[in-house]
Amino acid sequence: MKVFDTISDFFEKIGMVLTTGILLIVFLLVFFGVIFRLINFRFAMYEELSRWGLVGMTFIGASVALKQKQHVGINMLVQALPLGAGKVCVIIAHLAVMATLGISAWFSGRAALAAQGMTGDIVPVPMMYIKFTLPLGMVMMLFHLLAGLIRIFKSRDINKILIGS
Repeated sequence: MKVFDTISDFFEKIGMVLTTGILLIVFLLVFFGVIFRLINFRFAMYEELSRWGLVGMTFIGASVALKQKQHVGINMLVQALPLGAGKVCVIIAHLAVMATLGISAWFSGRAALAAQGMTGDIVPVPMMYIKFTLPLGMVMMLFHLLAGLIRIFKSRDINKILIGS
């Protein structure tokens, strides 16, 4: 189905932009935090903001890595199997990861909604926005896996349908 590939490609681009932007912000926060600390000017918010940025960058960036097959995988066994048996193993892997991500996205989304009234220790921003990066990254990964799962049935090359590299 072409629509899942289109959504997956869109999420990859969005994930790249978000991850790059967050990385730049975290770098600047940490860099200037060190400079300000050296000149004895305390900027208390930079630690909390950089920590939040690293959390968001990790989960959104993981979805991009999944799409680009940059997650670590040990594929020697699957590659040694006949194509049909290899496809069955890859389908099982996709379904297991999708189930884990679905459950994790559900509970992390509920946790983010539960944090609606909480704010950061230093920065008075609702923690809900920070915590929503977890289910966002997981939902993006689910679409990448769904597009990959559909691709399995058409593929004639096991290396093109593996989850990791």
